[in-house]
Amino acid sequence: MLILALGLCFAGFALLRIALRQGRRDALFSTAFWVTFPQFARYRIRRLGPAALGLAGAILLIWGLVLLFQWLLAYYAARFGHPLA
Repeated sequence: MLILALGLCFAGFALLRIALRQGRRDALFSTAFWVTFPQFARYRIRRLGPAALGLAGAILLIWGLVLLFQWLLAYYAARFGHPLA
């Protein structure tokens, strides 16, 4: 479970980096992109790919962190005993 959690965290971090780099290249973080979005919706909708990639990266990163925290709790519960037992 530790390897899976670290793999998910790494994959999520890598996808976020790629999405941020492509988002900067496509100017997704500028106000001009979003202000003019309704006028050029057909053209702009094609450039929203990095946003979906970033969302997938964030989901993988959160999932990996949850698994990592669960592993950490299970590790210390097995090592020191459960505090409520």
